[in-house]
Amino acid sequence: MSVTNEQAREYIAQLEPLSNAQIRSDLEHDKIPSAMVYPVTRWLSGREMLSESKQIDIARRASEAAQLASVAAERAATAAERQATAAERANTKANIALAIAIISPIVIAIVTVIGIMISHWDTRNEQSSISPQAHTEGKTH
Repeated sequence: MSVTNEQAREYIAQLEPLSNAQIRSDLEHDKIPSAMVYPVTRWLSGREMLSESKQIDIARRASEAAQLASVAAERAATAAERQATAAERANTKANIALAIAIISPIVIAIVTVIGIMISHWDTRNEQSSISPQAHTEGKTH
């Protein structure tokens, strides 16, 4: 019994909702009429090739996305390293500023004490240099 193209299309349209595995099973268990086996087999083969092609395309796109994600992750890691280095530099500068802030009042206090001591010694030296003159002048008169 010969089947027209129109009849094959109508029969295949009924198979469209079924999975490829179900149609293969129907073919293997002789549930497809013998007149439709050839058109169904050809159609199913094309459908499976298209499905495989789509899977390959999906895998290729997933691979490309993974590569882009890898590049992005490398860039993020590099940026994180730069930020860590900058943070270390900032921490070092902050420690130096803190040390200066701690030392500054101490240095100011030392300089002030030295200034007071010098001033005090100058005053004592002036008094001691004035006293002997006055004392010597008083004895001569």
